[in-house]
Amino acid sequence: MDSVNLDNRCGHFQATNEQEELFAWLIDAGLKGGTVRELFTEFCERLNQQGVKLKRGNIALSAIHPQVSAFMYTWRRGEGLVTNTNFLHSEEPGEGWFASPFFFMLTNKLTFLHRPLNDETELDFPVLVEFRNQGLTDWFCQIFDFGWGFESQTLERTAGLITSWASDRPDGFSDEEFRILSRTIPVFGLAAKGIASFRTARSVLETYIGKETAQKVLSGQVRRGSVDSINAVLVYADLKGFTSLSDISGQGDLVEMLDQYLDCMAGPIEAAGGEILKFMGDGLLATFELSSTDPDDMQKICETALRSAEQMMSGIASLNQKRRQSDKPTMGLDIALHVGEVMYGNVGSETRLDFTVIGPAVNEVSRIEVLCDVLGTGLIASGDFVRAAREAGSALTSCGFHELRGVREPIELFCHG
Repeated sequence: MDSVNLDNRCGHFQATNEQEELFAWLIDAGLKGGTVRELFTEFCERLNQQGVKLKRGNIALSAIHPQVSAFMYTWRRGEGLVTNTNFLHSEEPGEGWFASPFFFMLTNKLTFLHRPLNDETELDFPVLVEFRNQGLTDWFCQIFDFGWGFESQTLERTAGLITSWASDRPDGFSDEEFRILSRTIPVFGLAAKGIASFRTARSVLETYIGKETAQKVLSGQVRRGSVDSINAVLVYADLKGFTSLSDISGQGDLVEMLDQYLDCMAGPIEAAGGEILKFMGDGLLATFELSSTDPDDMQKICETALRSAEQMMSGIASLNQKRRQSDKPTMGLDIALHVGEVMYGNVGSETRLDFTVIGPAVNEVSRIEVLCDVLGTGLIASGDFVRAAREAGSALTSCGFHELRGVREPIELFCHG
């Protein structure tokens, strides 16, 4: 075998005709990434360029996401992408879902269903009657299981990808068109899985460890002991009264209540660009990185962190007012702000790592928060934070020097309000 042929065999997919060029494009798109939406749109356009009389394409992609259960896209010839829909976990399926061919297929574990839409065919699904009235002449659906192994085996989450395709050719899809579609749609499904798998991994990581940390992990920073030193504003917040309420509240009510309070705590931090590193039961630890040593830049970051803390407090106050009006139990909030150098990276065992911050400043901010009850305030900042905040810390008043457990010298603390 000569070297030229060997290079060809070892390179990208070598297309020898127009249809194989579509294979090559799908393989390349699946390897490079992008979005499923872009992949689907261009796939439909390319099918039409190859002479497939495709009028309508639709895909529904399962998601592993805290809010979204599935994404759905619809394409029409001459219009492009016409719908881009997210289905939320909180949404209950409507009657249309239970009367759909998709529900029928999933219930009966079918992966392929074909229905000609001509006048002679008695259609068994209302949506197909609608398609026929719109001038479509042929329709089929193909389902692909990604093998993700969802533990929740509800019908809308058992499939990785549901695809449906419709033609407006007078006699429906031709034999040649079916031949092209039967060969290319599975490759499209594989490319979609390649893209969706990475995006799912990113979504899961961002959900559990935050966007910035997730980016570090996905960029390959997963070796134990790999840490960086950063300067950061540390925010430590803890709810008051959760332990006592957990003894008298039902499990469902307790989780619902905790989620409401954590929303009030996390929202302002995330909106301001902070990174929530951990939810610790009824509290959280967050950082605002000080990427510059310029005093003006440090002041702005401290001001942002302080404003976020104040918004957390006002959010909790509003929530408590609503809960009291409904005769529901309430909780208070204590917050500590500190500035210091921390080590940020991977710690743990050989097989189980945690991407987190460690160092004296982390210990100090947690011990500062403990003093909120002692000093009769809901927010305490360290002297280091106030000095870095400069004018932005004018709303904080010194409450003297205090000893922190495990810290050699007493430190000055400042109270809010």
